[in-house]
Amino acid sequence: MKSNHEMLETLLCEIKVVLGENDIRGSDNLVEMGGNSIIAMKISETLKKRDKILVNVTQLLGARISDVELSQLQG
Repeated sequence: MKSNHEMLETLLCEIKVVLGENDIRGSDNLVEMGGNSIIAMKISETLKKRDKILVNVTQLLGARISDVELSQLQG
């Protein structure tokens, strides 16, 4: 099972890839960095399928990235 820090790092890496931006930090906001609801859904689905991490999409769109609720799927 991954720690919260590991899940956050996975989320940050995926956001960097999707946005094509290397300077993304936990204190950033996805929308302010150029993201939108479609990008948020894409990131959420990728992490769910690839890493078994659930991302709260509503929070991803409105909160600092480090404040987004992340949880590990079982199995």
